[in-house]
Amino acid sequence: MGSTLPQQFRKYNRNRSQLRHILDETQRVLEVISLENFFPGENILDELLPPLTYDRITHILGNTPAIIIFGQDNIAKATLVNNLLSENILPVCNGSWRWIKLSYGQTNHVSLTLSLEYEVVERLYANEKPWTTLPIEDLTASDTDDHNCPTILEVKLDRSILKDGVQIFVVPNHDAVKFIAKGSLNILPIFLYALEENPLSDQNISELKDLKETYPYNPILFASSLGNITINQVDAELTESEQHRLQGQIDPIDTNSDNINIDTVNSLGRSWLDQLTNLGFLKTEDAVEVDQIPWIDKQYINNSDLVDSCKNSDKILDFINNCLQSYLVNASSYLNDVHTISLRKFILSAFDMAREIQITPRRIQYAQQKENELYSGLMKVVSEKQEELTELIQSKIQEMREEIQDSNDDHFQYLSITTDPERMSSTREWSATIRAATAEVHRFVLMRLSEKVAKQLVNSVNCLRETFVGTLQRCLLSLERIYEQDNSLLASDALKQILSAAYNVELHNSSPSLVHTFLERLRQLFKSLPIPWSPTPTLDAAWRKKITLDILNSLSAARLAKAISMQFRDKVKSSHDTFLSALRSLENHYSGKLERTEEQRIAIRKFHAPKLAKLALESTSMTDAIRYGIPQYGKEIGRGQYGVVFACESWGGAPGPCAVKSVVPPDERHWNDLAMEFYYTRSIPDHKRIVKLRGSVIDQSYGGGCGVGAAVLLITDRMTRDLYCGIRNGLTWLERIQIAIDVLEGIRYLHSQGLVHRDIKLKNVLLDTENRAKLTDLGFCITEAMMSGSIVGTPVHMAPELLTGHYDSTVDIYAFGILFWYICAGHVRLPNNFEQFHNKEQLWSYVRKGLRPERLPYSDEECWKLMEQCWAEEPAKRPLLGAILPVLESIQRKAERGKCLQQLNATSLKLQECSTSESKNPALALAEPHNQRGAAISPLLTRRRALRAVKHPVLHMTNLFQASVCSNLYIQMREF
Repeated sequence: MGSTLPQQFRKYNRNRSQLRHILDETQRVLEVISLENFFPGENILDELLPPLTYDRITHILGNTPAIIIFGQDNIAKATLVNNLLSENILPVCNGSWRWIKLSYGQTNHVSLTLSLEYEVVERLYANEKPWTTLPIEDLTASDTDDHNCPTILEVKLDRSILKDGVQIFVVPNHDAVKFIAKGSLNILPIFLYALEENPLSDQNISELKDLKETYPYNPILFASSLGNITINQVDAELTESEQHRLQGQIDPIDTNSDNINIDTVNSLGRSWLDQLTNLGFLKTEDAVEVDQIPWIDKQYINNSDLVDSCKNSDKILDFINNCLQSYLVNASSYLNDVHTISLRKFILSAFDMAREIQITPRRIQYAQQKENELYSGLMKVVSEKQEELTELIQSKIQEMREEIQDSNDDHFQYLSITTDPERMSSTREWSATIRAATAEVHRFVLMRLSEKVAKQLVNSVNCLRETFVGTLQRCLLSLERIYEQDNSLLASDALKQILSAAYNVELHNSSPSLVHTFLERLRQLFKSLPIPWSPTPTLDAAWRKKITLDILNSLSAARLAKAISMQFRDKVKSSHDTFLSALRSLENHYSGKLERTEEQRIAIRKFHAPKLAKLALESTSMTDAIRYGIPQYGKEIGRGQYGVVFACESWGGAPGPCAVKSVVPPDERHWNDLAMEFYYTRSIPDHKRIVKLRGSVIDQSYGGGCGVGAAVLLITDRMTRDLYCGIRNGLTWLERIQIAIDVLEGIRYLHSQGLVHRDIKLKNVLLDTENRAKLTDLGFCITEAMMSGSIVGTPVHMAPELLTGHYDSTVDIYAFGILFWYICAGHVRLPNNFEQFHNKEQLWSYVRKGLRPERLPYSDEECWKLMEQCWAEEPAKRPLLGAILPVLESIQRKAERGKCLQQLNATSLKLQECSTSESKNPALALAEPHNQRGAAISPLLTRRRALRAVKHPVLHMTNLFQASVCSNLYIQMREF
């Protein structure tokens, strides 16, 4: 134990320093993000690094581990400590002891401190003469000791077992748990409990209950200070299940024990087991089976245990090491949770930013286009409806004339006009009264007429309103949701004015088109005014009826229709100009905002997300290394551009062999790429067509330190071979077409998770023992929103747009088309069209010009059409993955029936004759617009029926874009 225990503490301190560095870097990245205001209105530090999580991490990393010795009495504690130190440092006797701390010092020294902060001046016998065992007088607690601030006897010993920060605390018999819980000692406790020759007393049980309540997640190792706990003769009174439980938990009798009364030890062992089990420290076999967890579960569990003897140093060391590991695993798990949540938030925000950058200009363009169509449509309606309005007004005038003539009631009430001629003082006042009454009748007539005309006009434009008001208005509202405008009119309000113009049509006396008519009518009225020598007219119902009929007879339907049209045009034109002005203001606002959004997206994509991904890789690798260690290399089974793959028989407790990919990133950029690969591979759920990543370990010893030079080991499931070797060694056509379907399913799954593989090729398709395929090597895999336009991939499989830096998930469709050519060819040689080039630059140049692999002489029309569609030059013309699957399944069914593809080396004519079928060729359906990425689905009923007949599987969209209305936009996302 003398050399092993310091080694464990030394390893712990080294890992803790690394975790401190990770925590500091994490805080620095989050502070930069908070200062740059990537997420306005959010306290990003508290959201991504909550105070509770931060306190937990700093508690583990800020305190030092210490072994805390509890026990039934001082004899048991002293015996356990002396066995740990392999030296009789403490006297084996009882008494009222104070706190004792044992740590390393270059010379033996004993001092008395107050809570390890202030040295207490007191006579200590250990400093007056040489000693091998501490004097009892120095250990005895004073009657004046305060339990809340006790004196601690600090003993420094020149012992190798106490080097590298090993420290042991021996606690007194009272109030020790409360003082530890205060945190004054700044330690991470590792609890050992010494048992002696009696069962647990009530005081012991009370102390253990207090310890259990205060530290419910800390395990305790119970060690007997007597000897081995054995059961020589199991009591007959015990049931069979109890006997089995006791026998299973206690080691067989040790015949080499030092003069121990076996019967007494057996009885004590059974008593301790029962008491500790009832207290909840020990578990029965059944409970252990229930609590078993899969190996992949990252929650570190370390249960309390019972050791048969304090001399069993191996079990004690294992327990201490497990406690040290649990602290490190918990800290690294907390850190990894912070990294994972932060990365998820950054990637989701990058998706939102990319979507906003692409969609916002289109929304503004859409709003302007639809409003122009609405404006043109309204103007057209007015122009075309003027004759109808004239006829409508004429009919309404005639209808009102007949209504008034046939009515005997007084339709008009003039409450504000004095009609009693006796109250008029002069002819002038009477004339004014006549004019006011006449004007009021005129207003009433026009009001009634305008109501009926407006109602008819509204019915005429309702179709336009139904066409434009829904989508256009929602689009404007979404744009204006975060728009901080001034007091000017919003575009959505201007749109409402345009749509309500028909409701606001009014005919009134001041209308320019009615001025002439109104003046003419006034001249006629002046002629009818009473003269001094004529009798004064009575303003009764008959007079008002006569005046109303005269006004209706004087109205011109053509002029009224023209007035209405001009008024409607003026209102619509004014609202249209206001709308354009508001839309320009909105566009200017978003122009600056989108520039800022693009800058933020680039910063997240290039700097912050990769940095956090690297920290996540380090924290996760720390957990895996602590729990499972560094995998043992076997023979080399593969070598690529960025790493070497070795065989490994087992790692991490999982059944089956595994493969270890060793990568040494040469610079920071490769570190970031590797970290992002690890994050994407580890974060996606398991899928049967994706090679499972078991874990990762950073081998610091490879390069002498963390960072550049350290080797990153990625541990995955081991497969039998890759598709390159499979085709070269020979696979049947049925096996190859099944592999194509498996690869397609893997690509579809990655796309559903928002990921683009970017390096689909033969060597990145692995085969299991049943020749089923899985995708591997996600080194270039990335989300569309995080793509920086870098040129990555294997030249033969790279789509032309990869060279421009502006591409999307369709590059995987292109690569699948090339892969399918190899699958159909049945060999791994380069296509003849590609063999003529001496370097990749020449190849890329001709690929951009349209060069593709030649048609195989024995391939049928269905396979060739599928290849052509997949490697189409325009990404928008490449088929959807959901449209490719039915084609592959059709080919597979034909191969299984043996009717269409009899031999791969058969002539093209024979294949065409064999493949003749009454049903439509599924490969030809790939050219249909609804199966292409850039085309909208035709609204025609026949086209929809054809789509249902193919029965394409539903392609689930990424969980990062939940809204179904955005799926097509997500698929077509481009870099700006």
